[in-house]
Amino acid sequence: MKRVLPPTTFGLLLLSLIAAFRLNAADSPSPSTIPTLQDDWGNVHNQFVADAKARADKINIVFAGDSISARWTLGAGRDIWAKRYAPLGAINLSISADDAQDLLWRLENGELAPLHPKMLILLIGANNLTQSPEAVAYAVWANVAYIRKTLPDTRVLVQGIFERENPPSDAGRNAKVNALLAHLDDGKMVKFLDFSSKFLKPDGTLDRTVFTDGCHPEKPAGFQIWADSIQPVIDQWMTEPPVANVPPPPSPVGEAKDLAWGTPFKRNDFLFRHNRYLIFASKFPCNLLFLGGTTMDCWGRVEDLTKKEYRQYHFLNFAIHAARTENVLWQLTNGEIDHLQPKVVVVQEQENLDDKTPWQDVAAGMKAIADTIHQKLPDTKVLLIAAFPKGAHPTDPLRVKIASYNDALSKLADDKTTFYLDASKGFLDANGAAASVPIPGPMPYDPASFQIWADNQRAKIAELMGATSQK
Repeated sequence: MKRVLPPTTFGLLLLSLIAAFRLNAADSPSPSTIPTLQDDWGNVHNQFVADAKARADKINIVFAGDSISARWTLGAGRDIWAKRYAPLGAINLSISADDAQDLLWRLENGELAPLHPKMLILLIGANNLTQSPEAVAYAVWANVAYIRKTLPDTRVLVQGIFERENPPSDAGRNAKVNALLAHLDDGKMVKFLDFSSKFLKPDGTLDRTVFTDGCHPEKPAGFQIWADSIQPVIDQWMTEPPVANVPPPPSPVGEAKDLAWGTPFKRNDFLFRHNRYLIFASKFPCNLLFLGGTTMDCWGRVEDLTKKEYRQYHFLNFAIHAARTENVLWQLTNGEIDHLQPKVVVVQEQENLDDKTPWQDVAAGMKAIADTIHQKLPDTKVLLIAAFPKGAHPTDPLRVKIASYNDALSKLADDKTTFYLDASKGFLDANGAAASVPIPGPMPYDPASFQIWADNQRAKIAELMGATSQK
């Protein structure tokens, strides 16, 4: 006979189980509080490899490049991509900020291995333009040579590097690079196509209504021009069989003076910035330090403003693009502040709040950051800056989440060693709707937003710097 517990006994047992679950959950640290080395580039590469394996038999067209090509699927080109390329079987293997050698590493380490496409549409080299035209052309050629050797039945469309608003010293550099890349066209399996002039106005300057940041096509109109320019090649190659036994094209420059630009390179931007900050910490005095993710990192774009506001404090900014609380903790526990004695550390974090991470975990990560700073630098004051409001209206789910997070953040302040500041004044109107000036960040980027931020925190930073200097 089955034993049935009386209601009171069952209720007590259930309460015990719930209490035990909560205790265990509380004992389990949140990922937001565990120091973690960031590898966003490696994670995206691994996703590309997995996607290529999953869809290998359906892929006919590969796009490969940097942030310009990445915008086909992550930016203003996505609608055209969905209508024009996705039905043909396309994959986009493009990562923002990639140099030619970064792309070469990715191609050599699994992204092409499962694929046998009809064509690969390549646009790379814009981030190599600090080098000589010969070095840039050599680096692009290294990618083409690898693709042709690895996929002998795949045609390669090499696109000329787009024009951008370069400083005067770079005038004509694109034209020199593209003239060299034109030599890769073998009339059989590699074609060179330069249509960058279609993005220019009649006076020869870049059309900023399309390239709004001076570098990337940010409007659908730009991608329409791009798509129309390459469509005849795609139409031809989708139906025309490959030419057999065509070797890779020779280098257009013989051997470049700097062969490193044709050597595969595995990126880790976070680790690169960390190592640079270790050098800064050993060389420069610092009384005011900024930490955080993308939002704080964007202070680097308003150099004149930061000099005006913070140079008097011997200011350093150790924020890193896309750094989450766990990544900032990794920075702190791996030497970045070990040789510094700042009077004030300003921390602002938004990264974790934009995904499914609970706001409680993000607040716990900020507490761990403040605690770590106090442990390493007991005489340093920590100023926690509230997350800026996102969402057009007060009822937007992300706005509500951020409000709860900010409330928790404010409770971490004891006004002795840890302080809190809401610097969002001016970014919302009287009804709580988004104002005309966007919140600080890269997309959309507006220098005026950082001036507002500076105005909002100027008095608090001055107060803390003065209070600390009197100890």
